[in-house]
Amino acid sequence: MAKFSLGKPITIGGQEIVVVRDVLGSLQTDKGTDTYSIVEPKGVDGRPAIYVSEDDLDKLRDDYPGIKVYGLWQLLFFNNAVQLGEPLALFPLEEKRGLYLLMKDAAASSSPADIASSGEYVNGFVPGQFELDLNKSTVIDVDLKELRLPPQPAYKRSELAQKLRAENKRRWYVVSALCGLLAVGALAVNYGLQTIYKSRMADYSTKRSLIDELDGRVRTLSGERLIKRPDDSVMLSQLFRVFDMYPKAITPTIKEDLKIGFTAQHMLITPNKSPVDPAKFISGLHTELQPDLSYLVTVGPPEESDQLALDEASQQ
Repeated sequence: MAKFSLGKPITIGGQEIVVVRDVLGSLQTDKGTDTYSIVEPKGVDGRPAIYVSEDDLDKLRDDYPGIKVYGLWQLLFFNNAVQLGEPLALFPLEEKRGLYLLMKDAAASSSPADIASSGEYVNGFVPGQFELDLNKSTVIDVDLKELRLPPQPAYKRSELAQKLRAENKRRWYVVSALCGLLAVGALAVNYGLQTIYKSRMADYSTKRSLIDELDGRVRTLSGERLIKRPDDSVMLSQLFRVFDMYPKAITPTIKEDLKIGFTAQHMLITPNKSPVDPAKFISGLHTELQPDLSYLVTVGPPEESDQLALDEASQQ
């Protein structure tokens, strides 16, 4: 059985605390002038809310500053140490004095939802319930070494409000810090994306200029390209016939206003004192006798009849 006094420092879970008397269910009339603060809200199993007197908390704060305060029933219910099943559940503090839980209509029940009130019994009697037999009750027996502390001690309403404000303030700090980090992150991402965009645009502009330049070259080459392969066989045949007659024929000195080549005129000069005019034997030639009795030969395509004869000869 637990042997400790309320309102005195004890050690539970390696931590020094003070246990204060708390109440469940309806508050007693003799405490009606006291201000109570809630310690634990109504449980999911129907257990009534647990309250503690703020006057008791103030006294303990003055007597033991800096030590956390927990309610007795808060501590016992958190450790599942409360046994029900009879009209009364007793937690003895001394031989004939202790705390009790009274069930509704003083009937035996094992449901926490049927707890009607709590209080202190003295000399083996419950005030206002003298007909109750304390021998027909469950006695709560706990070992201090096995108890664990609830996550939150008892606070006054003003302390809870201050704690809530501090928690909200801390949350706003966290939210503000997160927003600041998001803003900085967004700026960093935006700067990075802008840098990448500028780099990509510069690369695109360079490639676009190169493509435009290549397109211009393609258009120029397309305008200059030959639609079909040139056929100079006729003109070559004429030149071969001239050289066959005069192997030592030469190309004349070119005047500034005269162009010679496959895309212009074909001109040759026969040797000096040439005995035969080539135009008399080769169709399509135009000759001009020079002072040294050579011939200036302008080579042109043969006449149509001669060309047909040549084509037939080549086919044979």
